[in-house]
Amino acid sequence: MYFQRLKNLREDNELKQEEIVSRLKCKRSTYANWENGTIIVPLDIADELSIIYNVSLSYVLGLSNNRNINYKQKRIDYKFLRARLLSLKNENKHTYEIIADYIKTARSTCYRYFNGILLIPTDKLILLCELYNVDIDELSGKRIIIKF
Repeated sequence: MYFQRLKNLREDNELKQEEIVSRLKCKRSTYANWENGTIIVPLDIADELSIIYNVSLSYVLGLSNNRNINYKQKRIDYKFLRARLLSLKNENKHTYEIIADYIKTARSTCYRYFNGILLIPTDKLILLCELYNVDIDELSGKRIIIKF
């Protein structure tokens, strides 16, 4: 699971929890809960960790074992993310009800995610990546795939 990845990344970079929480501006107990898998790391924190460690969001979240990258990480583009989700929803002729059932949330909550009213929780975004068979870094605008 990704929580072991968080600990490994921190230790590989020879950081103590106190040092990483200072950079993340969070409580040590909160970070410890993310590292222990007690609570799911929020998307914005996972994004920040990908930048700190210069690895993909997929790697931070344990969705990929490919640690090597050839470019500097950039932040999630939430506008791009919402636009891409809406595009995938329309391409697949999905309703908010279908998507909400898949990600196990209310239809109104799903609508709020897709329209930028609520930040999509990490676990829900992972399910959306699964639903649409798309990489989380590509979906979030952290990596643009150029098709030839």
